[in-house]
Amino acid sequence: MDSKKLTFTESLMLVAGAGIGTGILTIPYAIGKIGMLGTLTALALAYAVSAIMYLIIAELTRNSKKSDDLIGILDEHLFNGKAKKILNTLFLVLLVLLLLENLVVYILCAGDVLVDLLGIDNIFSKILFYILASVVIVFGIKGMGIGEKISVGLIGCVVLILTVLSCLEIKGELNFSFGDASTVFAVYGLFMFAFSAIFSIIQVCNHIENPALTGKAVIGGLTLNAIITVVFAVAAMLGSENITEIATIGLADGIGISFVKVLCSVLVLFAMFTSFWSSGFAFADVVGHQFHISQKKAWFIATVPALLIAVFLPLTVLDYVQIGAGALSIILVIVVLPAYYNAVHKTEKHPMLGRFAKSKGLIAVMAVAICLMAISSFIPIT
Repeated sequence: MDSKKLTFTESLMLVAGAGIGTGILTIPYAIGKIGMLGTLTALALAYAVSAIMYLIIAELTRNSKKSDDLIGILDEHLFNGKAKKILNTLFLVLLVLLLLENLVVYILCAGDVLVDLLGIDNIFSKILFYILASVVIVFGIKGMGIGEKISVGLIGCVVLILTVLSCLEIKGELNFSFGDASTVFAVYGLFMFAFSAIFSIIQVCNHIENPALTGKAVIGGLTLNAIITVVFAVAAMLGSENITEIATIGLADGIGISFVKVLCSVLVLFAMFTSFWSSGFAFADVVGHQFHISQKKAWFIATVPALLIAVFLPLTVLDYVQIGAGALSIILVIVVLPAYYNAVHKTEKHPMLGRFAKSKGLIAVMAVAICLMAISSFIPIT
């Protein structure tokens, strides 16, 4: 057994943790506008599409010789001919923008929590989070796996405690209506964004101890993400007199117990850690392979600019999330799906999606579902 490889549990937690980020904090406010029937519809659709997409990314990775990062995978299966260098460069720029956006969002959210929790300067709070998050690079991918396992476990415990406290003194209610169709559509996009874990799936495929368990690990991670997200949403709706856009704020005020504010801060902070680690390592892999440098050096070259942007560029979290949702949709539809089809069309391996794996119809349906995600991200939730 390789001590540097990820166990099944670490792999599952890595996928779950990568998705548990800003989505879990904003979904309660959104679903409070439509009701549980509309929420379950949006959830079921987003879960099904995400599950298939997870397996597509895993299948693409395991059928790639250059599977260390997304650039290498696409270079092998998609980019060719005279335009190869130009396409590689354009995609590299798009990928860098997406990863930078992700990291900036996590720094901004965590910084706000530390300001509120510790009463420290806003700039110092962002620097402090960055320093704490960067400690994991010392231990490499195995350290991230262990860190994700601890963090997701802690997040689950906090969500369970908040749910119990919310049920002891209910301040809100669960609305069982369907809601406005356009808002349900917007919530679908929000769930899709909350479930996105493209980079962690590649990491799991490359580092899991038993490759035969890859499919179970990525679907298990998605399922755990969905359970934690939905349970927290129920807690926020029951425990909040008014559901705020960042749900932990209204939940802490609604429960009205002093240590609940600390619990909510811990929830947000560790959700940002798990997501920052996954995106940070993915970014470091890209930088390391492009410039042929060690992972530790690549980590700081990749992540320091995100810290500088978070400190000096005055945009809101929503601005960055909209940029990221658009970039992610382009990556999935324009490059990942065609590359996947090229990879599995000629493989003799038994595909995870069975007889549907090589279906052009499946590719078309997934392309439509991802495009709808991109469109839905611009629908106001009112």
